[in-house]
Amino acid sequence: MMFDSRHKIFRGIVQMTSLVFHPVFVPLYTVLMYFHLTTRFFLPANRHFLILYLAIVGILIPLIFFGVILQTKAFSGYRLALPEERLIFSVIIAVVYAVIFQKIYKYHQFVELFPFFIGIILSVLGLAVFNFFKLKPSIHAMAITGAVTFFIIWSFYTQIYILNYLSIMITVATLSMASRVYLEAHNLKEIANGIIIGILMQLAGFYLTWLYF
Repeated sequence: MMFDSRHKIFRGIVQMTSLVFHPVFVPLYTVLMYFHLTTRFFLPANRHFLILYLAIVGILIPLIFFGVILQTKAFSGYRLALPEERLIFSVIIAVVYAVIFQKIYKYHQFVELFPFFIGIILSVLGLAVFNFFKLKPSIHAMAITGAVTFFIIWSFYTQIYILNYLSIMITVATLSMASRVYLEAHNLKEIANGIIIGILMQLAGFYLTWLYF
């Protein structure tokens, strides 16, 4: 009985970890961390605008839409177990972040964040390609690895020392990905595929930003 109780508590903690670091929240966490670490000056109104806009368009609207879809029984469940369901989700998220990027593009002072958002768009499109071939990389791994990759490259170019923060980010990323394996939502191959997408697409995001902006 004691073992069962502890197991339930541990599983609850793992599920909470998976939820708190759900991919839909990672972009907002990344922007908040960026504002905390950057030495660039931003008007408070501009900071608040981006945070609020991202919370509404990047989180609230997709969650409402996803909730409505689940109510229609069009999807098998909130885990999106089928690759074709993830394909639809990927296309929707790509459109959402294309809209977000188009909005922040007008604020050139956010140029350091351009690679991150371009990387998100490329990541979900890459995810869609995997889904088209009936594969389902871990979106958790893709999102949080992408965020860590962004900060590593950003800190290198800006020469801002964030090694202590990166240590925490990598620890959180490891726990998040481990939670997906523990909950049997993904296997190690799917986690690895998510990591690869997250890293490569953030690299592509920086390259495209350097090339065009």
